[in-house]
Amino acid sequence: MAYTDKAEFQVPRHIVQKGSVNIETITADKALSYSDSTYQIIKNSKGSHADIRMPEKKNGVHFWIKVDATSAHGIYVQEADTTPIVSGTLSAGKAVLVVCDGSNWAIVFQQA
Repeated sequence: MAYTDKAEFQVPRHIVQKGSVNIETITADKALSYSDSTYQIIKNSKGSHADIRMPEKKNGVHFWIKVDATSAHGIYVQEADTTPIVSGTLSAGKAVLVVCDGSNWAIVFQQA
C-alpha cells in the first residue's frame, strides 16, 4: 500500500494508548487475540519454554513481545498454527516486534 500525497495527520500532544500494555506472569502457553494488548511483557514461570501464538493474520497488526529479564525460560513466538515466527526461543530480557501484512507475519526488530 502506498500513502497519498495529502497533508499529514498531526497530533500536537503525546498519545496515550490506554490498555495497550500487558505485564503478566504465565504458567502455561498463551494464545494472543485482538483484544490483547499490543505490548506484551511476559515472565515465563511455566517451568520450561512457553509458546506465545499470534492471532489469525490481519493486515497492519503488530505486537511487541518482551520476555521479562527474570524469566528462567524463554518463549517461542509462533503463528496460530504453531509455525515459528522467531527462529528458536526469545530469551530472558529480549524483545521482538512482529508485524503482519495480512498474509505473513514478519519480524521488524529482534534483540539478539
